[in-house]
Amino acid sequence: MQSLKKQITINYEWRALDYENIISEHIKALEETAFDRVVKMMKDGYTSGELHDNIHMLDTDLEDGVNYRGWWSITKQ
Repeated sequence: MQSLKKQITINYEWRALDYENIISEHIKALEETAFDRVVKMMKDGYTSGELHDNIHMLDTDLEDGVNYRGWWSITKQ
């Protein structure tokens, strides 16, 4: 029986705009945002794109939330 096998690697990177480092408590939310965005854009035929999120979940977060920006891409093998 013939089979088809392909591996797709998702790469993404986030940067905090309001802080020097990413807040550790925000990592899970950023991962979810990246995955949701990648899946949506891949369905539309994209292989890379921008990421953006604003998170306000901690009492120490800025009043208007913490802004994050980034990028994503896929590699097919």
